[in-house]
Amino acid sequence: MATLHKEFIQFNKELKLTSARKEGLKTSRKEIKWKIRNWFADNKPDELQPKFAGQGSFEMNTIVNPIPEYEGDTILRKYDLDYGVYFIENTGEDNKQTIETWHNWLYEAVKDHTNQDPIRKNTCVRVIFADGHHLDLPIYYKKDETISLAHKSEGWVTSDPKEFYEWFNSEKNPQIERLVRYLKSWKNFRENKNSSLNLPSGFSLTILVVNSYAENDNDDQSFRETIRNMYSELSRPGGFKCLRPTTPAGEDVCQGYSETRRANFLNALESLLNDMVRAEEKDNFREATEILRNNQFGSRFPLGEDNNESKKSATLAAALGVAAITPKPYGH
Repeated sequence: MATLHKEFIQFNKELKLTSARKEGLKTSRKEIKWKIRNWFADNKPDELQPKFAGQGSFEMNTIVNPIPEYEGDTILRKYDLDYGVYFIENTGEDNKQTIETWHNWLYEAVKDHTNQDPIRKNTCVRVIFADGHHLDLPIYYKKDETISLAHKSEGWVTSDPKEFYEWFNSEKNPQIERLVRYLKSWKNFRENKNSSLNLPSGFSLTILVVNSYAENDNDDQSFRETIRNMYSELSRPGGFKCLRPTTPAGEDVCQGYSETRRANFLNALESLLNDMVRAEEKDNFREATEILRNNQFGSRFPLGEDNNESKKSATLAAALGVAAITPKPYGH
């Protein structure tokens, strides 16, 4: 039975952002912060002035390198970053603008920041950069201890992204971070193959990984059993839900899924679990990794050696002068 811990660790290195890329994205974020600040200072000096806070997978260290896309000879890496724009009431008065007003002002502040026009979305203003990454700018209003998201179709929605970041930090360990990256990369690969699949968001997958986590010294076994726990819970009658652990706590973020979307996710999850089991049952590392590369993760998942777990164990046993040994988790 092939142990693929080493391959998963190599996969994680492929998925993690380099220090240079992180710094580049931070610089991009910093530049747009000053762009917005200057616009409000110049054009709306008597209104609440914006504050900023990072949020999402970049802050939680679970962001993954996207699958490269090409525009001619140019490689596009479509990173999805979130950067909250906060209007904080400190006077006891109510200086809250309408949702439409603040969205329009923010759009004006960033409209010439890149060569592409920003996109007006219900939850944010999206700025698109030439290298393919985009920055989502959701707007929040804070008064006293209440933080509300300016949602164009749903109105003011109570929401606190910092709470989610703090919750994840209290629950995570390095292996959970890696498992979230593996699952998000799986989502990207499967949706690239089938754009209509519409798997859950990275936010939802993060919650599901934490709730289903199965600790193990080997990442392949931890990932497999985490997926097994996740599938078992979601597929049982009444079990298909993903409850938000932070404000608004208890909200089922999968509640609006159609039956088709639910079935697609469960089928894809079952396929992933079955292939993880099939890979484990293979004795040959290359055959095991080919299953995961071809069906679940794509070519970024490393190809294992054309060698057998049992052969390596026997060779090591002979070298040690014993009849047999139990393979060590990291033994290939």
